[in-house]
Amino acid sequence: MKKELYLIWAVILIGAAPLKSKSIVDERVLEPAIIEILYERRMVTDTLQIDTDYRIDYLTYCAGKNISVFYDDKYKSYDSLMAKSPEYVKTYLNDMLNGGKMLKEIGETENETIFINYPAGKVTNHTRHSLCNWIYEEEWRKPIWEITDSTTTIGGYECLLATSNYCGRLWYAWFTPEIPMPGGPWKLSGLPGLILKAHDVKGHYQYSAVHIKLNPGKQIEYFNYVSRIKTDRNTSLKNKRKFLQENVKNLILSSGAYGINSNIKFDKVDKSKPLPHKNYDFEETDYPHD
Repeated sequence: MKKELYLIWAVILIGAAPLKSKSIVDERVLEPAIIEILYERRMVTDTLQIDTDYRIDYLTYCAGKNISVFYDDKYKSYDSLMAKSPEYVKTYLNDMLNGGKMLKEIGETENETIFINYPAGKVTNHTRHSLCNWIYEEEWRKPIWEITDSTTTIGGYECLLATSNYCGRLWYAWFTPEIPMPGGPWKLSGLPGLILKAHDVKGHYQYSAVHIKLNPGKQIEYFNYVSRIKTDRNTSLKNKRKFLQENVKNLILSSGAYGINSNIKFDKVDKSKPLPHKNYDFEETDYPHD
């Protein structure tokens, strides 16, 4: 019984291999990188407590002449090791039995990866929710910006302010013509200079460049380390939103996965009360939902 409970919490903490997924190694070199940026993302996780209930992630934007990728490097490393080294899984399970420090760290990484203009004219999204890994393509919808006359200096770079209503949110972005490439965090791009800071009007999402490396001496890669189920943008976002209010332990027990037997009791859930830290929405809100 105790071992089975450990398995449940391992799945919850790290989102261990989804119920019907298999490890794979799909790594494709696409083109040389011309810039690599580390962004700090501050994401509010309860919009009723915007100043105190949030999380901080450090996400990598790597761009070449035509293609870019936005991802969590820690999550990529974890996925890669899990696919390439079965012994690595044992390391994390042993860690779980001795406090779970490593497992908790991996569980707090960002699992979404975004490939922009790959394939050409498309955005490919990798994400995980509902105990499964997903993939979907969408048209590359570039923000339409209005450049203002407001200026500031960020990290020694002269910046201009631009605004855009994009994917359901009003965004403010500070970009620098001193680095004349149209990139930025998440799906924000299309300005005549690199975006160094961006936030939505409500302050739910804030991005700040903390490290910029020109000509980083690496390649832009397409990478994937688990089998994924094909879906579409609206369906994925809608189901991901629904999953925020699900009890993960109960879902795992219901599935019968991992050999966990039915002697473990389900948690009692009051559906009328939202789970804590879930009163928020994604960067894009223009999808069918309540």
